[in-house]
Amino acid sequence: MTWYYLSGTEQKGPVDQDEFERLIRQGDITETTVVWREGMANWQPYSEVAAPSEAPPALSLRQRVFVCSECGRTFPTDQGIRLGHREVCAGCKPIAVQKLREGLVDSEAEEIRKKHIRHEASIKSVGVLYFLGSAFMVVAGFTQLASPRAGQNVMLAVLFLGLAAVQIWAGIGLRRLKLPARLAAGILSGLGLLAFPVGTIINGYILYLLYSKKGSTVFSPEYKQVIEATPHIKYRTSIVIWILLGLVFLLIGMGLFAVFFFPPQQ
Repeated sequence: MTWYYLSGTEQKGPVDQDEFERLIRQGDITETTVVWREGMANWQPYSEVAAPSEAPPALSLRQRVFVCSECGRTFPTDQGIRLGHREVCAGCKPIAVQKLREGLVDSEAEEIRKKHIRHEASIKSVGVLYFLGSAFMVVAGFTQLASPRAGQNVMLAVLFLGLAAVQIWAGIGLRRLKLPARLAAGILSGLGLLAFPVGTIINGYILYLLYSKKGSTVFSPEYKQVIEATPHIKYRTSIVIWILLGLVFLLIGMGLFAVFFFPPQQ
């Protein structure tokens, strides 16, 4: 099948179907472009002769768009999924993910991993922070049970031990980049902001790690495919996390010191 079309007042063609579709993808032929092919009685705008699946999307001039690297069609940016320098539409996502699994885009997977590896490492290190925090909560819980007023402090001990269990669960989930753990950690960190000033600083940074743009990418299903495709790329814990770990160790040490040297009075 061959096509003819008008560019301004100039008639162009004939072009075959593949070339015609390429012109559509790159925007040379739009919905308003007048076209003709054999079998048509008159020249008509492309929007009147194209099948619904072939018609280019009607987009506002102010709306940002992208071209899918798989199918070549144009879509609004909020319908795209970014993989490195590539963007694919929702329909092409399974193909792109499969290629990622098969190692056909290893270089791009490596680029994505390297770009996010520090953020990924920091989030996983937050899981360690929660493990340490749970240890502190366990100590606090058993301290309440061991006090002379254990009967009156049972509810407080249960609260501490319950928080310890939640922190352990969240820590494991963060180490595995699980979305439910992200939500739980967000709630815990939101409450931790009240512990001014050290807790506010620590938990504010944790919230940034979890809910920044890079944080959203690290918790996405696509990023898990990137991890599977790049097992050779390792990460190192950032200096900021080491500082936070040091602060948590200090707080736990102070708590243990208080428990053993300043026991509750009868």
